[in-house]
Amino acid sequence: MSLDGTDEEGWQELANEYTSTNIKVPAAAVNAAVLDMYRAANDDADPEGELPLYVRLRAYLTGNGTNDSFGEVFSNAVALNVISYDTPSDVTLPTAIYVCGNSIDVAWTTWKPLAPVYGKEGRFYTMIYNNADGFKWGFKPNDWFGFEKINEWDTSNAPGLTVSGNDGGTAGDIIFNQTGWFTLEFICKVVGSELQTKVIVSPGQVGVIGNSIGSWDGIVTSMPATKTSWTFNAFTATGELRAYIVVPGEDWWRTEFTMYKGETVYYRDFDIPSDWQAGAAEKANPPKEDPENYSQTVGAGKTLTVNFDNNTGSIE
Repeated sequence: MSLDGTDEEGWQELANEYTSTNIKVPAAAVNAAVLDMYRAANDDADPEGELPLYVRLRAYLTGNGTNDSFGEVFSNAVALNVISYDTPSDVTLPTAIYVCGNSIDVAWTTWKPLAPVYGKEGRFYTMIYNNADGFKWGFKPNDWFGFEKINEWDTSNAPGLTVSGNDGGTAGDIIFNQTGWFTLEFICKVVGSELQTKVIVSPGQVGVIGNSIGSWDGIVTSMPATKTSWTFNAFTATGELRAYIVVPGEDWWRTEFTMYKGETVYYRDFDIPSDWQAGAAEKANPPKEDPENYSQTVGAGKTLTVNFDNNTGSIE
């Protein structure tokens, strides 16, 4: 099947095989394939209304060790107009994700919560230190999910990094071959009746943006090589702290954080119309009782220090 009928790379073959000329293809299988192809070509969006679908058959001979291409022949393509639909499912997107590991805060004890990507359901992110050892994850503490529980790993932003499991089961530890700080983004989506999880791994980076540095383009710095706190002291003017974890593909304001009371990392989960204090007072649901504690002033001579292992820090 193909959505355009011209690009040879765009054809998707259904898993069903038949040994008779009387072929009955399940509508559910066709529908699922159309959804997969359309979403892959349209940034996970669902089709709306009628769309064209091109269908053809592939026939071949098998037997006695010959491969599937022996005597292979394709039929002409037939154009159909179809309406594809996403069938109702009892599976829902998770509301939280946690990680726990040998190099995460208190080894194999701390279940570190990931922050939701602001404004996007099913997406979560965090910064962890990895000492080329193992960690696990879950939708709640003590889930102990492992490597095989992830449907797709994306390490394209981290050259040379390989991710593996230390055994063949779903509970096997997740192992990185490199040591250092890494940003993890978990992207969950419901496909049919299944919840699928993709993890994007990138080197740990933090950005500072706004009036305190005189630029809304931002300054991005890398995390230290060892398991120590990140610091930033390139402030040039008095202004509100606006900082964020760099998550490839996400806007900075979706992964923004502040220092609550100047000592605890608070990841953005409400609208900020002008500043953190106004957002905490007007846009948070429910509004915060102490909105002034979400807005921190920095300036020349100030140093921001953040321990992303346990989400604590200071402004001095």
